[in-house]
Amino acid sequence: MSKDGANKFGRASELRLVAERRGEKTVLADVAATMPFRVMHPFEVPTAKIAGAAAGEGLAPVALQVMVMSASAGIMAGDAQCVDVCVGAGAALQVTTQAFDKVHRMGEEESASRETRLRVANGGFLDYSPQPMIPFAGSAYAASASVELAGPDASLVYEEVLSCGRAARGERFGYRSFRNRVRVDVAGAPVYVDNTVYEPDRMPMEEFGLYEGFSHLGNMVLVNCRVGEAAFLAARDYLREETGVIGAAAGSPVGASAGSEAVAGGVTRLASGDVCVRLLGHRAQRVGDVLSRARALLI
Repeated sequence: MSKDGANKFGRASELRLVAERRGEKTVLADVAATMPFRVMHPFEVPTAKIAGAAAGEGLAPVALQVMVMSASAGIMAGDAQCVDVCVGAGAALQVTTQAFDKVHRMGEEESASRETRLRVANGGFLDYSPQPMIPFAGSAYAASASVELAGPDASLVYEEVLSCGRAARGERFGYRSFRNRVRVDVAGAPVYVDNTVYEPDRMPMEEFGLYEGFSHLGNMVLVNCRVGEAAFLAARDYLREETGVIGAAAGSPVGASAGSEAVAGGVTRLASGDVCVRLLGHRAQRVGDVLSRARALLI
């Protein structure tokens, strides 16, 4: 720690991925990463497996799955990360991470940040689904994600899961602040904006309108994925089976055990006709599994 209280070990880190179509395949045309980011050798998968109905004639039949790793134990005080992903016309890319993102404890005046910029050309497809995030007690973190889809033929699946913290260690909503702003534009016009600000010291995180006794929040947005009405209704019915009533707590979640399978949430159409699924649950794996099943029904 320096004399002025700043964390001298905090660092600016960058990750850049550029995917493009070459023949029948999606390839990484450019990869650049600074510590602690590392990128595993990508896996080739059938495009239909990740894009579903969005895998029209314009997409390469072979997509890429890319896993991003970190050489660090997590996000530390002073860290400023920048993630830039660009998908060209005809390319299909799925990006995930190796492990949960851990935001470590920080000093009272310290914080960390991440800026994510995702760009998809017309005729391209991007699935951006990092592993869940765990903000430790005392941490302060601010993130922003700006997604630019060039037009109606640029498709996106965006997924994120946030934990209340290390509940088993008594750190349930023990972080100082968590901020996350996501904006998705199509041809320059916003179709989805979510501005999350959580400050547990002054907000009733366990109560109605926030986490309502749950510990994990999952969010999935599908834009330009050609979700038909039959698929939408199938996903709605599935979520009704899992939650009991869409938008209402399943049973009495307040005080429920950490291992409870209960989830609450639902699916909705955006004004643009696109789809958003939002869930509350008690386990990251359970929330992720329900989101995955809903996604499979939607696309």
